[in-house]
Amino acid sequence: MKQKTILVVLALCGMTSAFAQKKISKKQIEKLKTEAAAIVETNKKQSQVMVDKIFSFAELGFQEVESSKYLTGILSDNGFEIENSISGIPTAWFATWSNGKGPTIALGSDVDCIPKASQYPGVAYHKPIVAGAPGHGEGHNAGIPMNISAALAVKQIMERENIGGTLLVWPGIAEELVAAKAWYVRDGLFDDIDMCIFTHVSSNLSVSYGPTRGTGLISVEYAFEGESAHSAGSP
Repeated sequence: MKQKTILVVLALCGMTSAFAQKKISKKQIEKLKTEAAAIVETNKKQSQVMVDKIFSFAELGFQEVESSKYLTGILSDNGFEIENSISGIPTAWFATWSNGKGPTIALGSDVDCIPKASQYPGVAYHKPIVAGAPGHGEGHNAGIPMNISAALAVKQIMERENIGGTLLVWPGIAEELVAAKAWYVRDGLFDDIDMCIFTHVSSNLSVSYGPTRGTGLISVEYAFEGESAHSAGSP
């Protein structure tokens, strides 16, 4: 739940210019941040269901069909406008909700799984549901659900307080194949966004924020033999 709390706080901070136009005090802003975090906590069951659903789909890069259908369905039901096949990628999408003039805050996270990582949930040892099948061994089942929880909490407050701005939720498609995001940038999809907050679950569910490491990109091919692992972090 800490990750979602950080998200709602950052998203609300991103709306500072909208608050300033209404001359809302710092004390009022802090109160709204606290309320947003409380809304997230109240809706924790919905968050759990979303996380578990994406875990159960366990779809590899460019095959995130059911995951995308499920997540965009929730966003659409909550008033977000869905644009599918972003950058010509069938499973890519942008979900946008606007409350008038103000900053645009984007929340992104990955959604694909990895090969041979099928695993029973809640088991602290290797126990595949289907031997050799793909699975979420990197936490990508949690990212977009947490972003949706944060976005819906902020949206509720923006509507009530008449705070102008736009919320945008987007998935990192086929992140394990180093895809999607480069296409988004190439096509200028982030050009008009004021703040892009990207999230990824960490080891032991720890929480942090700020600039990340390991964002460089070079093209190198390696061949590994042995047990499947997450190559970027723990080869």
